[in-house]
This record gives sequence, structure tokens and C-alpha cells, in this order.
Amino acid sequence: MSERPAPLPGPPPHRPRSRFATAARLWRIGRREPRFGWLLLDNLITTFGASFTLIALPFLVMRLTGSAFDLGLTAAIEALPSVLFLFFFGGFLDRANPIRVLWICRALYVVINASMGLLTWFGLMTIEIIYALALFGGLVWAVAYPAGRASFGLYIRKGLLPAGNAVFAVASSLAMMLLPMLAGSLILASSDGHGLAVAFWIDALSVAASLWLLAAVRRRGPVRRPAQTGDAADASLANATAAASTQAIPRSYYLYLLVSTVLVFGPVQILLPVLLVEHGDARYFLVYVAQFAGIAAAASFAGRASTGLGEVIVKLLACWAVAAMAYGLLAWNAGLATVLAAFCLLAGASNFYGIQSLSWLQRSAAAQRMGREMTWFSAATMGAMPLATLSTGLLLERLRLAATSQWLMTLIALCLLAGIVHLRLRLVRVPALQTLRGPTAPGA
Repeated sequence: MSERPAPLPGPPPHRPRSRFATAARLWRIGRREPRFGWLLLDNLITTFGASFTLIALPFLVMRLTGSAFDLGLTAAIEALPSVLFLFFFGGFLDRANPIRVLWICRALYVVINASMGLLTWFGLMTIEIIYALALFGGLVWAVAYPAGRASFGLYIRKGLLPAGNAVFAVASSLAMMLLPMLAGSLILASSDGHGLAVAFWIDALSVAASLWLLAAVRRRGPVRRPAQTGDAADASLANATAAASTQAIPRSYYLYLLVSTVLVFGPVQILLPVLLVEHGDARYFLVYVAQFAGIAAAASFAGRASTGLGEVIVKLLACWAVAAMAYGLLAWNAGLATVLAAFCLLAGASNFYGIQSLSWLQRSAAAQRMGREMTWFSAATMGAMPLATLSTGLLLERLRLAATSQWLMTLIALCLLAGIVHLRLRLVRVPALQTLRGPTAPGA
């Protein structure tokens, strides 16, 4: 189902029909698979709330200190526990029920966001309290992020994963296009902290509303279960499968994700809010419309699953090239039209890369190691965010937007060249492309 139909001979008008047929098939299967609909609704509800905090938190930090470095440090503190979780609790989700863990994390988020709203409303918030709440929230997120990815891989059929991730990306981006503009208008209309407090409370209520959806998915049960290990023979088989999975997901794959986070797409988490705060112009919230346009365009091409690691890396390097072009635009000019074009390219490249890499990993990882692989994924993406946010914050403090964008463009170009060389050397070292043809091939 997730594979795009083979091209037919004839004129180009056949392509829209093929894509429409694929979308219709996805809809029919989704209707027969309630877990998919519940998880999609859960994604929309939590995205609705998160979009308010996404705007409220940077405005709160900048109103308290006015420092881009403090904003980067807040994001770094929140993301740091993801790395610690990998080293100390890497196999935790393989022993626990990921969706039950996710439910508990969501409940804790309700407490965190409600507390931020109360402190902000009564004018008691300080930058030190923000750091403390960011650390606590980061600890929860370090568990919730891989738990959510593992739940999707275990509770959704393999055939739905690539197209499902694409649908999730478009649905989330549609919400993220409209809601931040609403949140920004709410915050800009309030000179005190009341608008910010309301934004945090909206997030808390949204997360609370998602809890019953997760409970419904959990009651339905997973579609992929780890092998039963009731006797020695079954245990041996499970261990052998897990060992094969270890070979199938080479650690070099996570290195590419790490570079993508630190240099390519992670800096956007600081560049965008700083740009919005510095301009203070409601027109710049149109950047979320531009991001949606990029994501929608990328998702229309990302539903086709990659057949092997080599194909994933090629697509990832292409996304790096698009991102370098976008940073080049920001280095050239920070006018409204240029900003919209740059963030459209960044959003499209980021989501195409995210859909392809995550779908390949969810399809390739064995059920016995789904939690561990998603923990590695979390560490290479969210866990590496401190490096991205701190370095970007420091560059912005010292060099401002144009020079920071120029540095990012140059570093990405160098990494792109290194990635091309690595891929070519890999092709030379491994005859017949055995490590690049499929998810069961051994990795380097």
C-alpha cells in the first residue's frame, strides 16, 4: 500500500490519478484500522496545544532576559536528558509498554504546563524557574518522544507506516500553520503575562484531552508483538532476531541524523523565534504558512518507502543541499519574502528527511528492539538539540542573523561533500551493494 504505483506508459495526467488512488486506499485501510485514526487525532490535539507553547515560551524568555543565548540554553536544558536516557536506560522501552509509558508522560506534561501558566499569570516566573521546569520537562520528553515513536511502530501496520508518517506530517503542519498565528496574536495583544499564561493553559488542556485516546489505543492492543520467550528455544530465537536487528541498523545511520540535527535543521528552533521576536511584525507569522506549503509539497513525495539504507542516505544528502540553499537566502536578505522562501525550503527538506528516515527505521527495526532503536533515534535528534541550540544562540549573539546563516550554509556544504565521499567509499568497499539494498542487510 505504501509503495507508489509503478509508472504507466502514457501522458503525465496519469500521475495525479495514481496519487489519488494511493490516498483513497490509505483512507480505506485507515477506516478499518481504528488505531491509526485515534493516533492521528491524538497527534492533532497535542499539536494544537504545543503550538501555543512553541510561541509562548520564547516570548517569555525574551521578555525576561532579552537574550538569544538564554533561549538557546533553555532549549538545551530541555533536550539534554534525551542523551542521558540513551546511556542509562537505553533498553527500558523494550521491557515496558511504550504506550502506557507515553500516557504517564502526557499526564506529567499537564502538570508542567498548568504550573507554567499559574506562575506566569501571577508574575512569579523567573529565568531560573524556567530552567528548572525545562529540565523536568526534558526528563519527561526524553521518555515520551521515543515511546511515541515506538508506539507508532508497534500499533500501526507496516504497510501504513510511510504514508501514515506523511499524513501525520501534513496534518501537524496544517495545525502549526494556523495556530501559531493565533497564539502570536494572543500574546502580542497582551503586554503583561496573562496572554502567555493562557497559552500554557491551552497546552495543558489539550494534552489532558489526548489521554483517553492513548487509553483506547492501548486497549486495542499492538499489531506487532515481540516474540514470546516462554521457553529456551523461543528465547534463543528472540535473541538471534535482536542480534540481526543490531546489524541491520548501522550506527552510521544515526551519525547522519546527528549532523542533521546539529547543523542542518536544529538551528531553526532558535533562528525562527528570535527572528519573530526581533521583528515584532505580525506579518512574519506568515512564515508558518510558508512552512506548511513546504511540508505539504514534501509529504506528497515522501509517502514512497525507501528500500534500503543507501536510498535513505541519498535522500538525506539532497535535503542537506536544499537546507544550505535556504540558509544562503537568509544570509543574503532577511526581508519578508526571502524569509518566507527560506523557511518554506527548510520545512520541506526537514519533513521529507524526517518521514523517510523514521519510516525506514520503523519498518526495519525488529519488534524486540523497537524501543531501543527509537531511543537511539531520540538521542540523535532531540538529544542532540542542545548542541544546535547553544551553538546557534552563541552565533546569533556574536554575529547576528546574516553571518550565522552564512556559517551554517558553509558547514552544511562541507558535511554534504563528506557524506558524498562516505557513500562512494561504501559502494566501493561493499560489492553488490549488499549493505544498501534492504532493511535486513548487515550494516557497517
